[in-house]
Amino acid sequence: MKRESKTQYALLGILSQCEMNGYEIRKYIESTISFFWSESFGQIYPTLAKLEEEGLIREWEKTDNNGKKKKVYKITRPGLEAFRRWMDESPIQTNKRNELLFKVFFGRHMNPKLLTQQLEEEVRKQKEDLKLLKNFQKELDTDWEKHPDLEYWSLTLEYAEKQTKLNLDWIDKVKSKIKS
Repeated sequence: MKRESKTQYALLGILSQCEMNGYEIRKYIESTISFFWSESFGQIYPTLAKLEEEGLIREWEKTDNNGKKKKVYKITRPGLEAFRRWMDESPIQTNKRNELLFKVFFGRHMNPKLLTQQLEEEVRKQKEDLKLLKNFQKELDTDWEKHPDLEYWSLTLEYAEKQTKLNLDWIDKVKSKIKS
C-alpha cells in the first residue's frame, strides 16, 4: 500500500506561518521542526510547483531590506482551507520506521564493536539535538513570547526533549548489555 505524501501539507503549514522561498522553507525546517519532520529540496520544489498549479499557494516577487528582489510563496485562502481541512480530517500517523531500534533488535547479527560505535555516534547526535532543542526553547521564550502558537510549539519541544533524554538513557543501557 503506497503511503500518501504529506509534503504538501507540511509546506502549506509552513507557509501559513509566513511567506518564504524554497531555500527558506528548507532552513525553517532545519531550525524548527527537524527533530520530527524533514523535507529535501527534491521534495520541496516540485511540491511548490504543484501547489501553485492547484492555486493553493502563489508565487510573487518581494524586495528584501537590501533592495534585492526574490521570489517567495504565499499561501492562498484555498490553500489555508485545504491545510486546515487536512489537519481536522487526517488521522495521526506516526512514523513506524526506526533504524536504531531495528539495529538493536537484530543486533546479534552485527559485530558488537560496530554496533557500539554506531550507538556512540547516535549518542553524539542526540546530545547535539538536545542542545538545539534547548536553544530553540530559549529563542521561543525570548523572541516569540506573544506568538499565538507558542504554547503548541513549547509542547512539541517538551516532547522532543523528553524523547531524546529517554533515547540517551536507553542507549546507555544497550551499550552496557553489549559490553557484558
